[in-house]
Amino acid sequence: MKYTSHRLRAMEKKTTKKLIWTLIYIFGGILLSIYVGLPLLAKIAVGLSVIRGDKETAAEKESAVIFPPVLDAIPSATNSASLTVEGYADKDTEIIISVNGKEFDKTEADSEGKFRLRNIILDDGENTIEAAVKKGDQVSKKSVQSIIFKKDPPNLEITEPTDGQQIYGEAKITIKGITDSDARLKINDRLIIIDNDGNFSYPVSLSEGENKFKFEALDAAGNKKEAELTVNYSA
Repeated sequence: MKYTSHRLRAMEKKTTKKLIWTLIYIFGGILLSIYVGLPLLAKIAVGLSVIRGDKETAAEKESAVIFPPVLDAIPSATNSASLTVEGYADKDTEIIISVNGKEFDKTEADSEGKFRLRNIILDDGENTIEAAVKKGDQVSKKSVQSIIFKKDPPNLEITEPTDGQQIYGEAKITIKGITDSDARLKINDRLIIIDNDGNFSYPVSLSEGENKFKFEALDAAGNKKEAELTVNYSA
């Protein structure tokens, strides 16, 4: 009996010890979860929220971007005082057209995004055409093109020989003159080289009697200047 009682007391002590350590582990785990687990979960939640917020902000910024219109090509120069500008933009948006930094007029892109604005008045010389898309309170960057308006024909002057001049002896002469440096010059439908200052020199062989030469100077704007020269030759 004494042996059995001693054994029972030993088992009770062992069970009590296990129970105490179990309670210590439980309370320790609770304390650890409170002081470590919850802050960690909070940090993870905050991190996910920031990432989600950044994505939403980026999406909002992306959706707020307004692309500039795409302009159809216009000529580098014209002899017309008015111009038509065409192009594409986001459908059902407003297009603002400016000339030389001043707003000229507005138009709207149709359901397919196409727009056209006629009778844009140009200034003499070089003009800067700008187009921007307006959507609500936002305005896109500008699309820019340049065009020169020139209404006067190019200069064309024949310096030698003179019109109606009589040539004797040598049948070869050189026709000389000056025109605009950017003009295209033809003599009797033959293209003539012009230097940077607009000077030209064209050697020809004369036929007996009357020799006629037709000149045509055409600039980039489409303006044309014509002239004629008659030279009489006798051997």
